[in-house]
Amino acid sequence: MIRKALLFIVLASLATVAGAREANVFASGLKASHVEGAKYSISYTLNAPAEMVTINFYSGDELARSVQSRGLAQGENTVIVNLAGLNGEYTWSVKTTGEKWEKGEQATVVVDKTTNPLLRFMSPRGIDINKDTESEFYGRVYVTETREADVDGRHTNVGIYVFDPAFNDVTGQGDIAYSGNVEWGPSSGCTRIFLNKDDKIYLCDWSDGHPGVWRADAKDLNADFVPVFGGEPDLYGLRYNEDNIAIAGSIASCWVEGAADSTILYTFDEDYVNANGNTQGLYQYNIGNLDTLWNEGPSAVIYDNFDELHQNGNSVIIPQNGGWWISQTRWADGATVPSLIYVKENEVLFNSGAINPNLINHSYCSAICLFDEGTKMAVSCLGNIKVFEVTFNDEIPTLSELYNISPSLGQNCYSIVVDVAHNMYCAVDRLNEDETGNVGVIALPVSENTCETPAPSSQIITVEEIIIVPGDVNGDGAINSGDITALYDYMLNGDLTHQENCDVNGDGSINSGDITAIYDIMLGT
Repeated sequence: MIRKALLFIVLASLATVAGAREANVFASGLKASHVEGAKYSISYTLNAPAEMVTINFYSGDELARSVQSRGLAQGENTVIVNLAGLNGEYTWSVKTTGEKWEKGEQATVVVDKTTNPLLRFMSPRGIDINKDTESEFYGRVYVTETREADVDGRHTNVGIYVFDPAFNDVTGQGDIAYSGNVEWGPSSGCTRIFLNKDDKIYLCDWSDGHPGVWRADAKDLNADFVPVFGGEPDLYGLRYNEDNIAIAGSIASCWVEGAADSTILYTFDEDYVNANGNTQGLYQYNIGNLDTLWNEGPSAVIYDNFDELHQNGNSVIIPQNGGWWISQTRWADGATVPSLIYVKENEVLFNSGAINPNLINHSYCSAICLFDEGTKMAVSCLGNIKVFEVTFNDEIPTLSELYNISPSLGQNCYSIVVDVAHNMYCAVDRLNEDETGNVGVIALPVSENTCETPAPSSQIITVEEIIIVPGDVNGDGAINSGDITALYDYMLNGDLTHQENCDVNGDGSINSGDITAIYDIMLGT
């Protein structure tokens, strides 16, 4: 108990630390191209500097070869590898190792609008990151801006802004958002964002005048965004079809499962009215390919029995274990109107305010995120973010506080997402009319700052067997002074990729004896 108490004291005091801490490192944008012979060009992008990068080549589940490089910079990196001696098809990955965290070191803001001018927004409310390693856009960050404004010398407009993991303007859009030729609702249009695994992007409009969900294609963000729902909205933001059947209302957040004709959209709807005359609920729409506008009511009601538990339509939904987490904006958590609930089969199995009103306390503006395969949850509070361990006893979830990040990136945190390397991305709306919003990254403490990214299946490498000629270090078909230079390079860099070529004298190591052996070959002795 003493050790647990000490750990809680350390973790509960997390705050921004002094000094230049980098983000936890991972690789994205993995590409391979054939150069010549068994040589391949391998490129990838680092979101932060790496102390070491290891490129692993696999034949099935067996590691066939590793290539290491040290001290690589943030951004795009390229290395030429010689896979001589291999034969057949190989999958590959890039494993990164970054700056180690010292025991007890605190979470820290590593990038925000003060360090990167591209992150200056007026009212950013949505943020998500592509986590599909099969996608060509893996690692890209998508931010939604809800207001057009001049912000610190930069003019933003309503729509999507896209970045690589190092927060560079990866698509060259400049200050102009991808708006999809949509007339977004005032102040709450293009609010939260959801990236599906099929490279489709879903955007929520939480306004009464322009309610609903729109879909964009990450492969062509210049194209028009496609509306999901048909019908026309009434004064309160509820869409009706020609037969006066309610379709959907103002959508604060959404979730998508499946792809193509099996696509299912889930929404938290502020305006849809259930059979009892109550609004605010969680609904399912089996939209499929969306060949035509969805012009009828929900396919299913997931949960709309809120009674007095739910009073704020600014909510986020996340599925887990067959049920759903549903947050809402609260200045103070309470049993009758809680900050967070977990529902399953129309029953509330978790109520944060009933368990402990101080567990979350302020849930403003209701951002939540599950990560580490659902074992951890981040919850936005009032100027701080709490991270909880998530456990289930049968069907009942429990949240146990791990640490409290304070201060974070601002009070009005609308969206949180955590990447594979344990970096937390936040979109924070402005608090007052004379303020601007904030977008940034908080690096979370990790025991080992390592991450292995698999290359997509489109990047499988096929190597044709090449006969190894001891002494032909550079693989040009001749043994001459160029091989001695190449051997010196391999020795200095500690690169054992070309063990078969470099170990000229066959003693199992690469050293000056191999240089002598090359001289002997050249001299014919």
